[in-house]
Amino acid sequence: MTNTEIDILNKEAWSMRLLDIQTSYKNALEILSSSEARDYKKGIADSCKVLGYCFWRFSDYSLSLSHSLRALEIYKNLNDLKNEADTLNNIGAVYMFQNDNEKRLEVNLKCKEIRIQVGDLEGVSSSEGNIGETYLEMGDFENAQKRFNSVLNDENSSPQGIAWAYHNIGRIFSIQNEWDKAIDFYFKGLNVSLSAQYNVLIVDSYLEITDTYLHQNNFDLATENAEKSLNVSRRIGAKEGEKKALYYLSKIYESQGVFEKSLKYHKRFHTKEIEISRDTEIERLKTTQIKVAFDKIEEQKNELVDSIKYAEQIQNAVLTTDQNQKLLTNFFVFYKPKDIVSGDFYWYYEKDNIFYTCVADCTGHGVPGAFLTMLGTTFLNIIVTINDSISPAHILDRLRSRLIYSLSQQSNTANKDGMDITLIKVDKSNLTAEWAGAYNPLILVRSFSSPDFTLDSKHRMLTNKSHQLLEIKGDKQPVSIGEKMVPFTNHTIKLEPNDCIYLFSDGYADQFGGKLGKKFMSLNLKKLLLDFQSESMEKQNKIVESTFEKWKGQFEQIDDVCLLGFKI
Repeated sequence: MTNTEIDILNKEAWSMRLLDIQTSYKNALEILSSSEARDYKKGIADSCKVLGYCFWRFSDYSLSLSHSLRALEIYKNLNDLKNEADTLNNIGAVYMFQNDNEKRLEVNLKCKEIRIQVGDLEGVSSSEGNIGETYLEMGDFENAQKRFNSVLNDENSSPQGIAWAYHNIGRIFSIQNEWDKAIDFYFKGLNVSLSAQYNVLIVDSYLEITDTYLHQNNFDLATENAEKSLNVSRRIGAKEGEKKALYYLSKIYESQGVFEKSLKYHKRFHTKEIEISRDTEIERLKTTQIKVAFDKIEEQKNELVDSIKYAEQIQNAVLTTDQNQKLLTNFFVFYKPKDIVSGDFYWYYEKDNIFYTCVADCTGHGVPGAFLTMLGTTFLNIIVTINDSISPAHILDRLRSRLIYSLSQQSNTANKDGMDITLIKVDKSNLTAEWAGAYNPLILVRSFSSPDFTLDSKHRMLTNKSHQLLEIKGDKQPVSIGEKMVPFTNHTIKLEPNDCIYLFSDGYADQFGGKLGKKFMSLNLKKLLLDFQSESMEKQNKIVESTFEKWKGQFEQIDDVCLLGFKI
């Protein structure tokens, strides 16, 4: 992809954000990866500007602000004033939802000043509306009304700006309990938004109309508009809009005495609220709490050990949580951290007839490795959720891009943290699998009574009297930044009933032990897996554990160990 092509795609993603925010978001992520691979600064900034807007609309304000600030820095270095102003507009929107009106007003005034300087007349009108909205939030209705009227009388105003002006005048009348006037202006704004297919404001308009009808005890119209808001919010991925719509539906049914329905919607509202809060906390953990924890290590050693032990409970809970696991039932996991918490992790996700599972080995072990495991599991969940039936290779490609960005990795720095991983996707409806690996392999063991392996890749074989073992090697590159980064290889496998599949990190094979204090070695691990095929998964787990402990003996465990096996 050339720089020109990146510019065109970023421009399309920016325009699309008002009509189809999910597609805008997905495209911007892809373009960002391409821009970063080429170290194309303008492409990176343009993609981050789009993502800053999208994350704002997804109610993930931490990610919105981090992407917008990254874009802003690049635009300032490029002296790109127009895009600097657009990015400031994104940042102002984040401050609005954080109720920081003083910062929002400062940002909006700066944005308007730049737009006047570059002659962006439509942008000036948009900034005027944003300034009016800030005054509205501050309770200065007179100044707010003047700004909104200015937008309505400005021939350069966009349909979106006009819709917001009508909508916000409606809000002023709502605050003053003039419900009929409020409804009138809300519908004026809604009609403009519907004509322009401006989904973002369509959601807010339906919500405000719902609230107004609720104040008038018109429950039928309140319900109708709340449901419309809920449907649009879910379609465009507006979590905050979805949460508010669920709250209103709960309140509407409560007001009518229909408590069973009210409770149902309140539970859904509460679940969505927790989800939004959790997403924000994950980002806060990455940017703030890690630094705080390390700053206090020397002076609070005892407290830190207690915290790490509690972190062990959290990590175990994340790894063993009930994930609606119906497709994978006959399996075992041998999981043995070197320290209190582990840099190895296993992960599982299923939808319909397809499940994904992996074993990963993050850089380091203990606390640093454990933080990477949290990033790894979080990013894997995001990737498979927003990409239906994505292949393992593409998952690893996207996971690498997210880690590089989140850890601020550059090719000329020493920060190469990442992970080795082996990840499989199994479709139980047709017994096919796809697999990809970063260094770590996949082992598949099959009875001689079943058909031979059919693969599209080179592989290594090992046999005994009853079974054959196939090893597929992973690509010789980690999931992190590197001198040469190529797409990961996707392997296709036709499965047979009773096939056994094993995913593992290198900790087991690298363990020193035995009489001579040597490594266990991967060949001995493969022989072990091959030779106990007559045993159940439960018994295999016990054999794997007892063999490891016997081999290790009095030697220190040198690394985290994770081995996952399952039978088809």
